[in-house]
Amino acid sequence: MKAALKHLLNRLDAIAEEHGEVTDTDVREQMYEAVYHGFIVQTPGYTLPGKFGMFEADGHAVVRAALSEFITAACAAGIATPAERFAAFQDESVLSDDGNPYDEYFGHSDNFEQLTAVMSPSPKPPPPPSSATKKPWWKFWS
Repeated sequence: MKAALKHLLNRLDAIAEEHGEVTDTDVREQMYEAVYHGFIVQTPGYTLPGKFGMFEADGHAVVRAALSEFITAACAAGIATPAERFAAFQDESVLSDDGNPYDEYFGHSDNFEQLTAVMSPSPKPPPPPSSATKKPWWKFWS
């Protein structure tokens, strides 16, 4: 797992040379969401999105390829539980060759429960009122 994480960080360092936005908050959150679903909780049927908030199409493609390779390698490590996978991903001892830790590209969560709360889908808004309860436009003020 450490080798897979280091390889990912090295790839992201290389991507950052041409696509500096890879460290932007929006991109970091989208990449962490991909790692969360693809590796940490291993959401059934999850597929990586085609876009990650990068400025150019080739930026999306290289980020997607790096994450895909990492998720495949990390899942093969056989770490048993989501909480253990979370801890293995947020391993502060693993640095890229340039000295960057995981949180340079993904941010940090204090614990697995906090991350799960952030990644859980928000409740759906209530449906709009049915047409039977709507007033005609000419009775707007009544």
